[in-house]
Amino acid sequence: MPVSRSNTKKPVRKKPISKTKAKPEPQKPLEVVVVPKTPGTFLDKAVDMVKWVDSPFKLMTVILLGVIGLVGYITYQNQDKIVNSFTSHGDRMSVMLEDEKLSSLTRELLRDLGAETVIIHQVDLAQNARFTRIAQSPDGRFQPLENKKGAFFSSSPERNRAAVSMLNGEISCEPFKPSSDAGDWLVSRGVTFACRGSIPPETGHMIGYIAVGFKKEPRDIVAVKARINQTSRAMTK
Repeated sequence: MPVSRSNTKKPVRKKPISKTKAKPEPQKPLEVVVVPKTPGTFLDKAVDMVKWVDSPFKLMTVILLGVIGLVGYITYQNQDKIVNSFTSHGDRMSVMLEDEKLSSLTRELLRDLGAETVIIHQVDLAQNARFTRIAQSPDGRFQPLENKKGAFFSSSPERNRAAVSMLNGEISCEPFKPSSDAGDWLVSRGVTFACRGSIPPETGHMIGYIAVGFKKEPRDIVAVKARINQTSRAMTK
């Protein structure tokens, strides 16, 4: 009897499914967040300053800057008072004495200092003018020079330097160089050294000045300056 073929089907091989790799998603660039730096407090700045000062030189620099800043602040806060001290004292401005009294004081100054000449000038700073009141020597007053008008500030560097010193309340003593008719007279008297001081000597009150001429430089300049200041105070009222 013939054997019947089995109707069972052979299993069909399935092709393996190839797995496709998923493409990686592109990475987003990292965002950098900048946190704003908060301003430091006064204490933080002070601590930073202390850390910075690590040598005596830096310490001296900090101290110097602090002093300069303090002086500048005080000057700025009181600038009106400072200006007024130089410009608004007309109600208490001194007045020079009469010629005879000035002449008497110059004779005493000549004797005490052993000087050759003493000239008293009255000045008008607003007009940059000076007026010769007294021109005195051991021989007496030199009348041709008195009552002459000239410039307070001139083209002479030596005279201008002396003028600035007198405005600051200082007495200028230096070798003499002529720059005016008064200077020519001093040279004719043998003057080679001169000291000039404000009348009165206080800063901001100048109404005139003394010019004392010497044939040679005095040995004690300090004593000469003190005696000139004493006379200049006595020449006002």
